[in-house]
Amino acid sequence: MQLTVKGVDYAPKELSEQVPFEVRLLRQMPGSDRPDDWLGSVTPSLRWVVDGVEREVTHVVLASRYVGQAIRPGAVDLVVGISYVTDPSLLDDVQLTLAKCAYVAIGVCRESGASPSSVGGD
Repeated sequence: MQLTVKGVDYAPKELSEQVPFEVRLLRQMPGSDRPDDWLGSVTPSLRWVVDGVEREVTHVVLASRYVGQAIRPGAVDLVVGISYVTDPSLLDDVQLTLAKCAYVAIGVCRESGASPSSVGGD
């Protein structure tokens, strides 16, 4: 499944400038605090400026923000938390380790692109 992030709030300036952007969901990654975080790839990559140094972000973790909402086919105006993957070893992990991510923004997204049958597929 693919999501379009069409707006962000409480975000770094450079992320706001890159909206809208696409996230291809790769797989669900349970974490210590919740079972429904999603790992996704971003194409093209995002720019992130940390301490004056520009970094490239190729993967993000998305989590629905409100109780009763979930990242699923047909999502429209879904509010999510957006974290950048900061440690590439997370891509091989089965469980989400928050220390390998940096929370950066609240986003509003909708399903786009891929068919609903591809949820969780790679």
